[in-house]
Amino acid sequence: MNMLSGFLSRRLPLLILFIATLTCLSPFHLNTASWVPSLLLGIVIFFTGISMDVGAIKGMKSKKRELLIASLLKWTLTVFTSIGIAYLFFSSHSELAAGIILAGTVPSATAATLYTFLAGGNTSLVIAASLIDVVISPIVTPLSMLGLSNTFVSISFFDLLKSFLFIVVFPLSAGILFQRTFPQSIVYSKSVTKLGSSMALLLNVHIIVGSGREAILEDLALLLIICVAVFFQVVFPMLASYFIVKKLSIHEVDARATLFQVGLCNTALAAILAFEFIGEFAAIAPIINMIINLSVGSWISNYFARKNNLPYTVNLGTVKKKSENQVS
Repeated sequence: MNMLSGFLSRRLPLLILFIATLTCLSPFHLNTASWVPSLLLGIVIFFTGISMDVGAIKGMKSKKRELLIASLLKWTLTVFTSIGIAYLFFSSHSELAAGIILAGTVPSATAATLYTFLAGGNTSLVIAASLIDVVISPIVTPLSMLGLSNTFVSISFFDLLKSFLFIVVFPLSAGILFQRTFPQSIVYSKSVTKLGSSMALLLNVHIIVGSGREAILEDLALLLIICVAVFFQVVFPMLASYFIVKKLSIHEVDARATLFQVGLCNTALAAILAFEFIGEFAAIAPIINMIINLSVGSWISNYFARKNNLPYTVNLGTVKKKSENQVS
């Protein structure tokens, strides 16, 4: 198990691209119920809850400045970058533009918590900022699409709140409860966490890409442009937010958390919402965004872990101590 989980963790970005490409080229894929991708994302968060240091969440009382900055950057950098790309490149394709905007105005990705954890960042900051996202997202998303012709998107606050509760809050709480019930699980969860999270992410990529396969293949001419635009949509907010908070003298563990919080949106949720409220064509951008943000996020988290020689499932308290000594 250790060898398999280690291989999957190290090769996760390449495996995500491989699975996505193979699914697109193959006429066969798993045809599941719409709730399955959400369940798989919940499994990832459940494993994170088992391994995280619960006591560290209390420290957020002293991190109000960092929390405010992370939330502000998320709802300025990411949102305006997404709107700019949508109107600049896809104004003549209303559904596609709506998908681009939707991918940048949903709450932060559930994988952001996992990647922050693996990178040795402040997981509590991501969780707290994600809860703020739930309140802001239902308001910002419809407003961001008002200028799009022939497109009307209605995403209620309660629908988004329900999705976030079932995908993030409940699985995370279950993982934490499991950890408190079986304290030794945090010691033995290393291989299980790495293996379970990696397998869930790969399966999720296959299911969501398979669901939107026909829409993707129908307009191959736009595919390259979409890929380039979405890559910028993901990478620019990540890098910009990281350097901004470093200039503001934010501690390294909080800077890493901000990077993932700002740059990684829950595009698996965005793809599901696009199918439900807009159409298959609108789901193309969230699907591609999901592939890119999972790949880039995995690469960056592994880079930070290697940089500080951190094990993949250390608890947050240990991460803080190592980070303060090793990270400038």
